[in-house]
Amino acid sequence: MKSMRKNWDLYVLIVPVIVYYIMFHYVPMYGVQIAFKNFIASKGITDSPWVGFKHFERFFNSYYFERLILNTLEIGLYELIVGFPIPILLALMINEVRSKYFRKTVQTVTYAPHFCLRSSW
Repeated sequence: MKSMRKNWDLYVLIVPVIVYYIMFHYVPMYGVQIAFKNFIASKGITDSPWVGFKHFERFFNSYYFERLILNTLEIGLYELIVGFPIPILLALMINEVRSKYFRKTVQTVTYAPHFCLRSSW
């Protein structure tokens, strides 16, 4: 207790970090319980009936389970193999361009899609 009184300013500095973790890491976990309930939108999360592992059992026993897992793994590997080195190679190639105007144009054209609204997707 004496140490806490002595270092009160350090404890005040850690308060924003604790608040951040509670707000953005623990509060969203409230919605995870939907997986264990028969969720009915009109009743909300708290009033929907509990079903336990019913949804998980249905998923694991599904005819398409193997196909879904394989597709997920294939997409993940594809994104790692193709999606990881290509931006690095593009950045290295843009870095080697001597014309400042062309370099800025290529940067703008390649990064512009990241700023578009994704509501049409």
